[in-house]
Amino acid sequence: MFTREEASSFVAAKKLMQKFTDKTFGAYYEFAMFKVKSVLRGKEKDWIDALQGQISINPTESLFNENIPNALEILFESIAEKKQVFVKYHSLDTENPSERLLEPVGIFHENNYWYVMAYCHLRKDYRQFRTDRLLQIERRALPFQRDHGTLDDFRKKEEDSPKTKVRILVDKSVVRYIKGDRKNYGFVSEEVKEDGVEMTFLTQNLEHSFARWYIMFGDYVQVLEPEILKEHLLKIVEITRQRLSN
Repeated sequence: MFTREEASSFVAAKKLMQKFTDKTFGAYYEFAMFKVKSVLRGKEKDWIDALQGQISINPTESLFNENIPNALEILFESIAEKKQVFVKYHSLDTENPSERLLEPVGIFHENNYWYVMAYCHLRKDYRQFRTDRLLQIERRALPFQRDHGTLDDFRKKEEDSPKTKVRILVDKSVVRYIKGDRKNYGFVSEEVKEDGVEMTFLTQNLEHSFARWYIMFGDYVQVLEPEILKEHLLKIVEITRQRLSN
């Protein structure tokens, strides 16, 4: 039988499944929980009932397109059965969505989003796709055309790709507010100085990702290196100033 503490873990898992997976997977978990609860003793059932209405989890972003509630189910099947999937995808840097045949390698959650690592037949190369930008997904009977290896292989390649070293000096009054987020932008180390906390980063996306994160607290931070980061920041600030003026 499950202990009371083990039964408590089901409540947390249920809330996470409801909020961090698509609707179909969330429903599957609901059915599984019903089966689990049917074998619990009375006091464990009461314990779960007392907890589950008092716990709320709210992700900061929408993780899936509501029009395709079974995206994860199809992707899981594709990986397990080695069958291609058709998707309509709207990337951030294009005005119109594109249609692609993918061979999914793996799925991972990072920086508040779900991503699919897949071989893309349109680009003839491996790409990452954010699940919230999938507008359509369909099963295909076509088998994979190649052996892709593991997701860890691709993640290791990403970690080994070239990065830009960044050093910033942060006012001590705001350090605690950015600690929880900085890992997403390549944080490496920090050193307490007399006039602030010097933080070192190794970032893969200096111009857009890191620069725009920096701007959120830029009035409390000084760029030590590289100079090109200052140029990117000035460009963003100038465009913002012009838009505000208009």
